[in-house]
Amino acid sequence: MKIKTHRMMKEYAGEHFFILSKGTNAGKPLAKPCPNCFVFLAEDAVERERFYWLCYGLWEGGFFRQFLSGTVIAFIHLDDLRQLIVTVAEKVAEEAESFGQALNALTTLAKYQDVLYEQLTLIQRAKRSLMYKMLK
Repeated sequence: MKIKTHRMMKEYAGEHFFILSKGTNAGKPLAKPCPNCFVFLAEDAVERERFYWLCYGLWEGGFFRQFLSGTVIAFIHLDDLRQLIVTVAEKVAEEAESFGQALNALTTLAKYQDVLYEQLTLIQRAKRSLMYKMLK
């Protein structure tokens, strides 16, 4: 498992995802990079998915908040992030079957969420179009 500080304009080969490093959402996994994030370099797609959802669960559960530092802009140290992920990954490895089931459920729910988001976007466009035609 490799987690590094992301450098803008750097391209990564292989499986990877990004983890937000600053702000109140520090620890949130991301598919696309942003200026203040870390990059998680995975060995394969299975490892990427497993750790992406592990980080998502940690972020959603508020586990990263206790490691936030900084007075103006909160941030998480790379070593604290690594240590937490390793600790929780070892704990989850003991219950691999139930974690695998939860991972499948989370993946399915994420797909449904994407479909709903697309539908909401289309509804918003339709409303805008109707208002435009009405006020034209």
